[in-house]
Amino acid sequence: MTGGLLLIFWLIVFLVNLGPEWQQYSSIREAFEVAGSKTVAQWLVSLVVLKLLVPRFLNTEKVLAFVVLFLLVLFIAADGYILFSCLYLEPAYPETYGAFYLKNLNEYSLIERLGYSGLIKYIVLSKLPILFFPSAILIAADFYQKQKQLLELREQKQAAELNALKNQLNPHFIFNTLNNIYSLALIRSENTAAAVAKLSGILDYVLYHCNESYVSLNKEVEMIENYIALETLRFGDRVNVTMVNQVENVVQVAPLLYLTLIENAFKHSVSEALSEANVEIKFTEEKEHVVFEVINSKPENQDTTSAKPAIGIKNLKKQLILLYPQAHELKLSSTNTRYQAVLKLKKVKDAKK
Repeated sequence: MTGGLLLIFWLIVFLVNLGPEWQQYSSIREAFEVAGSKTVAQWLVSLVVLKLLVPRFLNTEKVLAFVVLFLLVLFIAADGYILFSCLYLEPAYPETYGAFYLKNLNEYSLIERLGYSGLIKYIVLSKLPILFFPSAILIAADFYQKQKQLLELREQKQAAELNALKNQLNPHFIFNTLNNIYSLALIRSENTAAAVAKLSGILDYVLYHCNESYVSLNKEVEMIENYIALETLRFGDRVNVTMVNQVENVVQVAPLLYLTLIENAFKHSVSEALSEANVEIKFTEEKEHVVFEVINSKPENQDTTSAKPAIGIKNLKKQLILLYPQAHELKLSSTNTRYQAVLKLKKVKDAKK
């Protein structure tokens, strides 16, 4: 709690201690001294508990030691409050505050009233809940605050990690695309200018529309269409691409996740095929999920012994864990004739709908 909230909290505790029977006190001074002494005792208990016991024992998972010492502090505080009552409050206000104690407990010695008597131990025990409750509230508030800070730190760490992954993915994608345009330029293809235009549209999307965790699926599909057009310009008749989008509802998805799988489809089919290759892309939806599927043909007698590590797939899996914890399903499969990737994501509804 901040200083202002603590002040308000202890003011409320003081008012609770003052109680609905404050009119029975002989003066305002008596009311403030009785309620104030109880509040001070509660404050001292909370100070020892929060500043000493919680950091050294509760936070280090020494729960039993914390409980034992907490009870010891409460007993000491209860005896201290009884001592103050006997030595000051009762003599100072005998007709009001001291009326009950002087009449009913006058026969007991101070030692007995401090709890060392089987007959009146309940007096000490009865004060424990009163002394305990402010500390319990403050411990709970402190725990809540620490959990909130821990959650914020985790979110900041996840955001930093996600940005790092995106920064790895974007250069990886741009590098591949520039290589494609370079290949067109080498053969002086008339499609080079169109390829640059398509790349410009993709870069505009990557740089200015992918800063958020989620984007419109329709925008993502438009970017994918630009990428497919770029790859079609590069490979011409060597590739046959079909894409179907059957998602009718307005939903959001994390950007660039699908692109990684589509890049792999072209890489493992067209770029390594001697004859015509096929790439099939399909978006469908279920009640709570968007399903993406990409299938590409596999070249015969493909040599995979020198294959480089799939950086894009590794980053994709990390991003899915961060963006869709327990809300995604990625299946990668391969046969002698084709590769298949199926990515199922839980729907994120568009808040701007």
